[in-house]
Amino acid sequence: MSYKNHVYLPLMDTMQGELSRRFDTAQCGIMRGIQALNPSSEHFGDFSQIKLFAEAYKANLDDLQHELHQAKRLVERMGDSSTDDRATPTTLIGFVTCLARYDEAFHELYRLGKIAIALPVSTASCERSFSALRHIKTWVRNSTSNTRLANLALLAIERERTLCLSSDKVVDAFAHTHKNRRIALI
Repeated sequence: MSYKNHVYLPLMDTMQGELSRRFDTAQCGIMRGIQALNPSSEHFGDFSQIKLFAEAYKANLDDLQHELHQAKRLVERMGDSSTDDRATPTTLIGFVTCLARYDEAFHELYRLGKIAIALPVSTASCERSFSALRHIKTWVRNSTSNTRLANLALLAIERERTLCLSSDKVVDAFAHTHKNRRIALI
């Protein structure tokens, strides 16, 4: 066995295991359920698609089934009435915003919709923060204080916003806040 196989085979084994873990039938069922809550999906409001997602978040399935039927009718009627000032929702966020007006009538569906909107974002931000910490907290910077580490992690995670900051404005704000420090001009 060559050196390449000693590295390649365990790497491929790890990748296959991660893909199997992340995309098992339960996870895929939850993703299909989220997709079925989107009005532009061909499976919009399909209870069989949403069932695994609803079970994962302990929804009352009987209530949900009735709410889905009524919500589909509501969206259809919104599309039929062209004189109405309410636009027909075409996205998941638009659908949940529409349900917010009737949150007592669509309790389970509204709750699952809010979870569906927040779920992908919360997962991505956790992954980003662990990735950023891996780059920041190295053996060289092992003695970094928790406050400094948290501040560096925030700057790394929110990189897009950090790049928009003006260095001059940051220096001016620091100088204004710490008036007892003198900035030497070279």
